[in-house]
Amino acid sequence: MPRRRGEQSGARGSLPPEPLGSMSQPTGPLAPGTEACQQCGSPDLTRIRMTLSSGRPAVFVSCPACERTGWFALDGDGTPLPRDEVMGRDGA
Repeated sequence: MPRRRGEQSGARGSLPPEPLGSMSQPTGPLAPGTEACQQCGSPDLTRIRMTLSSGRPAVFVSCPACERTGWFALDGDGTPLPRDEVMGRDGA
């Protein structure tokens, strides 16, 4: 039988709804190096948090003003991560 609008079922009904947000509006503290574009200084960056294949949490940053991109470790020092680390290559 079809459910009526507003009805919840199973375990999902007990969880609070996931809040919607924007990729360009961080929900937590900024990773070092992602406060502003390292090339043009614009603070209006797109930031996407992910986990690398190594398990290291990182943030992909893209600047719409100058199109610079980079990856930064959440626990890093503000230096962009090397491409090999981001791509999961071990240097072999």
